[in-house]
Amino acid sequence: MEAGEARQEVVIEAQAGSYLEYLPDPLILFRDARLHSRLRIRLHRDATVLACDSIVPHDPRGEGGTFDWIAAELRVEDSEGTLLARDRYRLHGNTLSRNVPGITGSWHCQGGFVVLSRRVPAAQMIESLRAAMPDNGDVYGGVTKLPGECGAWVRVLAPDASALREGLRRAWYSARKSLLGAEPAPRRK
Repeated sequence: MEAGEARQEVVIEAQAGSYLEYLPDPLILFRDARLHSRLRIRLHRDATVLACDSIVPHDPRGEGGTFDWIAAELRVEDSEGTLLARDRYRLHGNTLSRNVPGITGSWHCQGGFVVLSRRVPAAQMIESLRAAMPDNGDVYGGVTKLPGECGAWVRVLAPDASALREGLRRAWYSARKSLLGAEPAPRRK
């Protein structure tokens, strides 16, 4: 990216009784990229939404270059537009590439996964999601309850895209099994 910045906005409106999954592949942040990314979910009280957003830095030249910055926001609103939950961050590629302990360390890839549903109690969903996180040291994951019992949030940090994909896949399978009683069929890629 020689000049300017890119913007991406996804708006989801989940109506009463709906079930929706928005699970895109990670955003690949190439050298010098500057991106504003926003995911806004408007959620009816009886709707269910599974959604994720994730990033993977990549320098195709292998010269150690990195993206410039990403400013990301996930905003969850009720059907009237009242804020229920928000996750925002601004990350600079040079900060990420320095491997600073306590900031990012060697965890260069990251993703968030949100389960917005009142079909299953939040405490039960959180227990299921925590149990699903890999315990082999390939990912660093955390799970928390969202305000107002509207669901659960997962943050996954990983050293590479494969480990990130696996952590997010496990969260998705766990949520799907808790909500619908069965894991999804494997996706072909």
